[in-house]
Amino acid sequence: MVTSGLRIGTPALANRGSGATEFTDIIAQALHLSCNTEIVDELRIRVDTLAKTWPLYPTLNGGL
Repeated sequence: MVTSGLRIGTPALANRGSGATEFTDIIAQALHLSCNTEIVDELRIRVDTLAKTWPLYPTLNGGL
């Protein structure tokens, strides 16, 4: 079996209630500009915001 490409766990993001528009741009920027520390820091903040907006287990730890 030959594999190629990159598989990212987007179903877990979608299960939280977010949609493709919320994380597609973040993934694209992370792959394209990963060597830029300022961009990585900005993306980390955006991901943290998404995780707080759509918690995996809303009833656990007060939704955090």
